[in-house]
Amino acid sequence: MSEAPDLTISQQLAHWAGELTWDDVPLDVLHETKLRVLDITGAMLGGLDTELVAQLARATFVDDNGVGTPVLGYAQTTGAPAAALLQATMGCVLEFDDSHVATGLHASTPMVAAAMARGRQSGTSGRSMILAVLIGNEITCRLGLAAPGMFHRVGFHPTAVLSTFGAGYAMAKMDGLDERQTANAAGICASFASGVMASWEDGTSAKSLHAGWCAASAMQAVRMAQSGVTGPATAFEGRFGFFRSHVQAADYPFNYGAVRDELGKRWEVMTIAPRAYPCGHYIQPFLDAALGIVGQHHPDPAAIERVECRVADYMVPLICEPALEKISPTTSWHGRYSLAFCVAECLLNGRFDKYSLAPDRLADPRYTTLTRRTGYSVDPTATDRTQWSGEVLVTMRDGAVLRHRIEHMHGTPQNPITQDELIEKFLHNAQGVLDDAAAHAAIDRILDLDRATDIREVFAPLSGLRR
Repeated sequence: MSEAPDLTISQQLAHWAGELTWDDVPLDVLHETKLRVLDITGAMLGGLDTELVAQLARATFVDDNGVGTPVLGYAQTTGAPAAALLQATMGCVLEFDDSHVATGLHASTPMVAAAMARGRQSGTSGRSMILAVLIGNEITCRLGLAAPGMFHRVGFHPTAVLSTFGAGYAMAKMDGLDERQTANAAGICASFASGVMASWEDGTSAKSLHAGWCAASAMQAVRMAQSGVTGPATAFEGRFGFFRSHVQAADYPFNYGAVRDELGKRWEVMTIAPRAYPCGHYIQPFLDAALGIVGQHHPDPAAIERVECRVADYMVPLICEPALEKISPTTSWHGRYSLAFCVAECLLNGRFDKYSLAPDRLADPRYTTLTRRTGYSVDPTATDRTQWSGEVLVTMRDGAVLRHRIEHMHGTPQNPITQDELIEKFLHNAQGVLDDAAAHAAIDRILDLDRATDIREVFAPLSGLRR
């Protein structure tokens, strides 16, 4: 691909995305992106029967949203942006999708939800869908690297604000926009990028809409740009651009090189980590460690005196504090971001899956007793945001100390989740939604997605499951 060094960031990204072809991408990167589609489709099936998705479905299948685009799981159709919003919410509601390790973004859900909606609306090929997801994921992750950790700090959810752009470039690729239109779409996305973290305080459900809202916003921005609406060329680096407005630190040294250098040569998407458990990504290695203790020692929960988790300091405000919120979460989603409650689930039940953190457990005295005995200490060695480690120490009443440490979270490049494990995860998420034969057939179709001439044939059997 030719270089375009004199362009703004949004224009450079538009140039790269517009020129990228299937043959430009290494086979392992394409295959990994296809596995991201498989994983997120499974997460959508897992979230299909949740209360929030039922509520959102009632708001989705109304005349105002239009018709014509199928939605995973449902017999009804709606407009493409509304379909993307509902599908991405299904994928995120259980926190069982994936994360970009260095930034904590829910990388793939907005891209898969949007590409699935647009592709089923227009009948695009499997390769077109995979390439769009890849472009969206790569750009979103790279944008996050310009200011890692800085969005959480001021109350913006990185997925909500950054994935709007990635989904915009993905949809522009699928819709065949030229470079000028694509850059305009990115500029429009800068005005649509929003999503505050207030739900972390009380466990309300608005946060689970973020991946869907950015996907729907991006689709609208692309339609507007295609129709001639313009957006600022310096949407990212400008004086009033996205990074300065959302980071709010006058002297912060934004790493714009991480966004644009070696595009198409160094693939950031290869550091996206699928989740082994349906909860906040920072909690994952501690569940590996807690389940390691259960598997090795089988401790009696009633005989546990104290649980200590060794945590990176940047994780503390999200999963450990305020202490009262984490000890007594108000909703199941709130519990998914409580390190104490998630570790208690593992120690009490020896597992953590889509059935964990049921609402009736929030007031169960077995849980609250154990969460009150669970604390944390800051691990001074955990400074590398690209290495999610976790250590749990369980002190028993007889004085015995049970310890387990995970150096690299399961799912990261250093400790990857295999394709077979992703298939098992898909089958678990499909329980209660598809029978075993239908679930295996869906897996086979998605693993052959690159051979599909029309993705409607791949996903049609997954609609009509609910009304």
